[in-house]
Amino acid sequence: MAFNSKSVKFRFINCQCFEIKLPNGKTIVTDPCYDFPHENKIQKVFGLDGFHTSDIEACDYVILNHTHGDHIANLGEIIERFSPKVICHTGVAAELAETYRDMELTSIYPVDYDGVCYFDGFRLETFHGEHKPQRFTYRKSMEDGDVISGDPRLTRLHTLGGLFNMNYLLTLDNGFRAAFIGGTDDGMTERLRSIRPNLAFRNKLANDMDVEKVAREWLSFMKDSWSQLVVPMHFEVWENMQPGFSAETFQRANELAEEEGILARILPVERTKWYGIHMCAEEE
Repeated sequence: MAFNSKSVKFRFINCQCFEIKLPNGKTIVTDPCYDFPHENKIQKVFGLDGFHTSDIEACDYVILNHTHGDHIANLGEIIERFSPKVICHTGVAAELAETYRDMELTSIYPVDYDGVCYFDGFRLETFHGEHKPQRFTYRKSMEDGDVISGDPRLTRLHTLGGLFNMNYLLTLDNGFRAAFIGGTDDGMTERLRSIRPNLAFRNKLANDMDVEKVAREWLSFMKDSWSQLVVPMHFEVWENMQPGFSAETFQRANELAEEEGILARILPVERTKWYGIHMCAEEE
C-alpha cells in the first residue's frame, strides 16, 4: 500500500518562465517570456514556437527575477488576461507602473532584499543576485533598445535588468521549499546550504557546449547547494541551437552524482510539460 501527498506541480515554459500550481490552488508565473510580440532574429535563440498567453492556465502572482526582455516579453499579456499581483524588486517598481499604465497600482508589490513577505499559499524570502557579466553600458543599452523582445516600451526595463537579479525562496503552506536562482552565484550557494531547499530552479551555469565540463559544473552546484532536486532553466539556447545537448549533459551530471554518492539529482524537464513533486510512503 502506498500513501501519496502532493507537494507542488509545475511546468517549465521558456527562459526562466514557469507556471507553478500551489497546493491551495493558487498559481505563480515567473519571468513571463515565450511568445515575442515582435519578430526578430533573436527568436531563433530564445523562442518557443506555438505557445501563447492563451496556453497559460492561471496566474494569481507573477514574480520577476529581473527585467531583461527574455524575462518580461509577455508580462503585458499576462497582466491583461489575469490581473495578477506582480512581485518585483523596488528598484524596478516605478518603471513597471510607468510601462503598464492601465495596471492597478496596488497590483504591483515591491519587495527588497533579505525580506520576508506572506502571500496566499506561500512565504517569500528574497536575496540579492548579481546578473551574469553585461558587456554593454547604460548608454549603449538605451540606444539599442530591448533587442530580445523588440518592444520599444521595454527599453528602460530591459536596461535595468542588467543591474541585479532578485533570487528568492518559496516556502509553501505544506512546508515544501523551492529556491529560484538566476545569474552568478553571488553567495547563493552558501545561503542554500542553510536553507536546504527541496527543489532549486537554477539558471544554466555557463554557455559552454562541452558535455563533460558543463555536467561537472552542475555536479558542483548539486554538491554545494544541498538541494534535493535541481531543475535547470534558461537552457532553451541549447535546445534551439544544438538539440540533445541539454539531455546528454543532465544525464551525465546525474551519473556523476551517483558515482560520488551525492543525493541530489537534476530533473531534466521538457518545455511546457507538467511535473508533479510528491511525498510518497509505501510498505516495503
